[in-house]
Amino acid sequence: MVEIVALEAGVTLEREVIHVYEAAFLEAENPLRLIPTLVGTPHGTLHDSRVICRYLAGLAPDRGFLPPETDWRFETRLALIAGIMDAGVARQGEVSRASGSSETKIAVFDRRIRLGLAALEREFDVVSQSWPRLDAIGTAVLLEYLNFRIGPEWRAEAPRLSDWLDARNEMASMQATRFTAAQPTSSTQRRTR
Repeated sequence: MVEIVALEAGVTLEREVIHVYEAAFLEAENPLRLIPTLVGTPHGTLHDSRVICRYLAGLAPDRGFLPPETDWRFETRLALIAGIMDAGVARQGEVSRASGSSETKIAVFDRRIRLGLAALEREFDVVSQSWPRLDAIGTAVLLEYLNFRIGPEWRAEAPRLSDWLDARNEMASMQATRFTAAQPTSSTQRRTR
């Protein structure tokens, strides 16, 4: 999401991929080791995608990343998108457990993802018309993550979002940031300058 916002804002970021558990210097920059971390800003080190995206949005206020005034539905959509993503990441962690995964836990995460996507599908008219607003970018990134980690099964339950994502994927910023098998694992941190 950060990389797409940067591309859409015309901001060049230097990307450095590090191993989050081996990078001793990281705790001084980001004690929680959250992905991603933005260093070298006038405000110090920033972490968490939503924080960094808001910072980048402030560098290009004319691009329409944020609504012109406080919009609590927008804020709620961002929280929903983050919650679905968190469920997807937790699901991936459970599936990848060396000691064996819990089908019960996976079912809980799947239900959260399914219910969250249903809510986003109901808000399709707003999300689909708002690119490059952060809720639209976040939705596109979330859907691509689900494709990458879980597969395309979600598409049957969210057909309008599915078609919309296909159109978004033609955009240069989406193509430049597409998930591939060579992407960092969960133990890898993106430190962005």
